[in-house]
Parts: sequence; C-alpha cells; structure tokens
Amino acid sequence: MILRVDALWTGDRFTGPTLIALDGERLVVTSGEDAASAAHAASTAHAASTAHAASTAHVASTAHAASADPGASAPPVADILSLGGTLFPSLTDHHTHLSLSDPTALFRGGITDAVDLGWVPSVAATWLVDVRDRPAIAIAGALLTAPGGYPVSAGWAPPGAAREIGGPREAGEAVRQQVMMGASRIKVALNSDAGETVDNATLSAIVEESHAVGLPVVAHVQGAGQTARAVHAGVDQLAHAPFTERLDDALVAEAAGAGMTWISTLDIHGWGAPTAGFRIAIDNLRRFAEHGGRVLYGTDLGNGDLTVGVNARELTAIRQAGLDGPDLVRTIAGASTPAHIGPRVAWIPSPPPADSAHLPAWLATARGLHAADLATIDSATIALAAEATTAAAAATAAAAAAKTDLATPAPTPIASAPVRQEHP
Repeated sequence: MILRVDALWTGDRFTGPTLIALDGERLVVTSGEDAASAAHAASTAHAASTAHAASTAHVASTAHAASADPGASAPPVADILSLGGTLFPSLTDHHTHLSLSDPTALFRGGITDAVDLGWVPSVAATWLVDVRDRPAIAIAGALLTAPGGYPVSAGWAPPGAAREIGGPREAGEAVRQQVMMGASRIKVALNSDAGETVDNATLSAIVEESHAVGLPVVAHVQGAGQTARAVHAGVDQLAHAPFTERLDDALVAEAAGAGMTWISTLDIHGWGAPTAGFRIAIDNLRRFAEHGGRVLYGTDLGNGDLTVGVNARELTAIRQAGLDGPDLVRTIAGASTPAHIGPRVAWIPSPPPADSAHLPAWLATARGLHAADLATIDSATIALAAEATTAAAAATAAAAAAKTDLATPAPTPIASAPVRQEHP
C-alpha cells in the first residue's frame, strides 16, 4: 500500500506532500509524489524482506527482477491512501521514570521512544521487552551515587534504585552491573543539595569504565559547582538543564564545545507557574544553545503534574530558551530520518503550522501508532482527528497563555533558587 501524507519530518525540515510505501511494519520513504517511485520502493522493500527469509541465490534474482521493473506494480490512484497530516519517524522523551507513570498512555500521547533515567534495574530490564502498546524503551538502571547520597533517601526512589559506590575501585563493578541488566547509558547523581556525592576520583572512574564499554554517562547535577565537575570529568549528558546556579559563560561554552548534550526538563520547575529555578534553567539553556550545544526534549516524567505524552509546556519553555522552528522540532523528533521507518511512528492529523509559535501546541496533538495501523485509518476518522487536533491545539495554546506568560518572564532572581530534594 502507498500512503500520502502532507508532510514528513526529515531531521532538518518538513517535506511537502510525500508518498510512503507500507511494507508490513515498516515504511519506505519515496522521492516526491511519484506513484511509480512509490511502487518501486514497495517492491524493493518487499523483495529485500523476501530475500532475508528465502535462499540467498534465489531471492537475489527475485529482488533484482522486482527492482528492474517498477512500473509493473505501479498502483492506480485508488490504491493510494490519502492519509494527510504529518508523519514523524520518532518522538522521544529523553528523561522519564516509567514506574511513576503510564507507558501505554505515553505512547498514545505521541511518544514513540522513551529513556528511563533511573529505577530498580531488575524492574527496568523488563521494559526492554518490546510491547506493542508502549514506546520503545532504553534504560539507565540504578543511579550511581555516594554512600547515603541522592536518591537513597529520596521519597520517589524505592530500595535498589540507587547503587552506592564507596570509591573508584567499586566504579567498574557498578557500571558492569547496569550493563548486564541492559543499560544503554550510565547515570550518576551529583546532588550536593541532598547529601554527599561521589568524589572526583570516583566520578572519573565511572566515566572511564562507562566509556570503555561504549556507554555515555548522564549526570544529575544539583548544587554549587556540580555542573563544572561533570564537564571536567567528561560526562556526556546532563539529565536536567542546570537550575540551581547561573553558570559562568566560559563553563557553558566548554560544555557545548565538548559535545555535551543537555536534557531540558524545564516544566518541572513550577509545572506552568515558573519558579526561580525555571528562570535559571532557561538562562543556562539559552546560552548553551547559543554556543552550539545540543538540547534534547525531556520531561522527567513521573515528577509532578506533567502531561503523559508530548508536553506543550515543555516545548514552549524550550522555545523561550531560543530554539524555534526546526531547532525546536529537532529536540524531540531527532536530527535524521532512517531509510526504513517503523514499527513505531508518530502522526499528527494536520500539516505543520505556518506560525512557529503554534508548534508546541500542535506537536502536543501527536499520537503514537504502529506503521501498519496507518493503513486502517479511514477518511472519516482522518477528518474527525484533524478537527480534534485543531481544537486541542487551540485549547492548549489558550490554557498555556492563561496560566503563564512565558514570553515575558520576570527578572531572574538568581540567589533565591529553591532547593529541590525530591527531584528525579
């Protein structure tokens, strides 16, 4: 089957109307709106999957024959489903705590991929099993921390969600334990507001051991000087835009220059009623982006009153930090498009808005689907979904405007940032 959408996210822009070939649970992007090229893509993809299942020599000739005569299977117009709307290969929340939320609702709300940044490893490992009605999930396992350090005594973290490390010699074992449970990144807690943190030698050992097995290190930084420690130790990613201190410009530039990524998590600072911590985080994130640092959409889902799905307030806050248009979309939708899309995709029943100010509310109307589900959507459902999307986007925008004016923030009271103890 061939699907026609109004737009497809490519990693740097939205296309115009695009034909996409559906091959089971995968989508193959064609060039432009040419039906013959779509049929060619479908036949080539089908031949490739057939080749994988059958004998190599026989299927090679079958694949060659299929690709040599694309016109033979060119579909009539009636076989093209005018799906409309906008298709995303993925929408990712880079900071979640899934045991504190509902993964099924998260997928329905448009998030196709989620990163769980800290839980009991034996529980988190079960999320690596591919379940159709929830996002594709990556995990960090337990947070590595000092003895008695955060989040050992935090109310949100059950026993086992933190792995206490007494020194550099224990770092390798702790990292290996997370890897054996399926971790694809290692998270370390540097929260001096909540207690002791690992010393610099132990932090360096965690980074070295993680990099030795090919995994990035994510740090929760909270408290004076903790961001600097993470940057100088070679940490790859911050779990939150720093919110307890205004960082020196040179440090921000150093972090960006080192290739560090920062996960936004801005909405947790007030949940729509911006706090001093919100304004500090916005200021740090803006300067990080201006220096070329890569910002990733993440919500810290499970921490307070957050939307389960694409969060318009989070995207609005990222936009306030200076990322707009394609730069904003890239934080959640990624910077590239794979040749083969699926099985999970995100779809919005309307084309991208002309005014980038409407992007956050529009993105929040996304829904998570499997590629095969796209073929079952009828025209009446498409029309109703488009109407609902328009109404929901308008309501979301109105509610955000009524609750807080993010475009005109109050002056940043740096010295009065609150201390967050229960902060995943």
